[in-house]
Amino acid sequence: MNSTLLPEFLSDLPACAAQCFETAMNASSCATSDRWCICTGESLLESAIGCYSLSCPPKESLSSTNYTRAACGIHEESKASLTPALAGSLGMLALIMTCLRVSQRTMMKHSFGWDDGLIVMAMGCAAILNLMAFPMQKHGLGTNIWTIPFEDITTQLKLLLIAEIFYMPAEALTQLSFLAFYLRIFPPGHFCYIVYALAAISVCFGISNTLIMIFQCLPVSYFWNSWSGEATGSCINISTYSWYRAAMQIAMDLSIIALPIYPLSKLALSRRKKTLVLLMFCTGFLITVVSCLRLQSLIRFSKSANISMDNNPAIYWSMVECDVAIVCACMPCLPALLKPLLPACFGSRYYATTDEQTPPVKLERIRRKDEFSVLSTAVSEDALMASRG
Repeated sequence: MNSTLLPEFLSDLPACAAQCFETAMNASSCATSDRWCICTGESLLESAIGCYSLSCPPKESLSSTNYTRAACGIHEESKASLTPALAGSLGMLALIMTCLRVSQRTMMKHSFGWDDGLIVMAMGCAAILNLMAFPMQKHGLGTNIWTIPFEDITTQLKLLLIAEIFYMPAEALTQLSFLAFYLRIFPPGHFCYIVYALAAISVCFGISNTLIMIFQCLPVSYFWNSWSGEATGSCINISTYSWYRAAMQIAMDLSIIALPIYPLSKLALSRRKKTLVLLMFCTGFLITVVSCLRLQSLIRFSKSANISMDNNPAIYWSMVECDVAIVCACMPCLPALLKPLLPACFGSRYYATTDEQTPPVKLERIRRKDEFSVLSTAVSEDALMASRG
């Protein structure tokens, strides 16, 4: 781009963009022949490109931005490989943990409970969410929106809606699996009433969030067509909704994860084994950490016009959140699987008490239809269920 090429450059831009660029040039100190000044002076390009988005229709604004940056030889960054890499690796880990949990329940002749069925369904939803990363990458996720063909933007948004729809039930089903697991191993009482209350909230929250995701725009097609400015419709304020939903989700996660810590602390175990059990359950707080990171990415996305680039963190943190939650939900099956390999860490005697004043009572293994040594030798379900009388 020089003094001889500048007129040609302007003639290739739509009229609205050419006027924006001329205005930015007149306001700058760059000579028309100084390509270096024009292309490296951030204020000039930012002013021109910012004007494109205000003065031109969306499609003309994007094509003008792409043409201007290409004429200046600006390298376009890409983070397209990150989301599929995370989806593939963590998704596979979550799948392996789910399979280990199911095999531990079936091959060892333990009953297959509601908690297991719920985590399998959660894994199914999370698998669809993870799989969406690959076609979304193909259609431009993780790259600047002005470099993407228009039809790919529409396709990417369709895939995004599918991912959002399956994210909601994956979260709710994982929460319900945690709660069903608590009902399996802890005796009836006030604790179970709290579990039922949280389960009811989780069901209502999951259903309502899924419906909101589906119908966040009316008509539904406006979700993937609105970017062009050529469709008519309306959408909810997704930024405000995401804030409230994420805050409630974090509160729910903290409540569910913290719920068993007190009753577990009452178990008459050695300090080493009690620490092992509590640490295993406290890994669930990773879910809350990831939820906070996801919320941060949603804040950035809500303020961005470069949706294909700035939505990338929100997508991969959503996938990480679901996968980490499933891994944490399956962790209690690990002691039983690791017992043959690490007998020193996972012994075979169990002690439990529901009262600090009650001396520990040695408990023999109880063989029953619903026997499930979930916490294996650190603390067994048999020991916990024996306290039910």
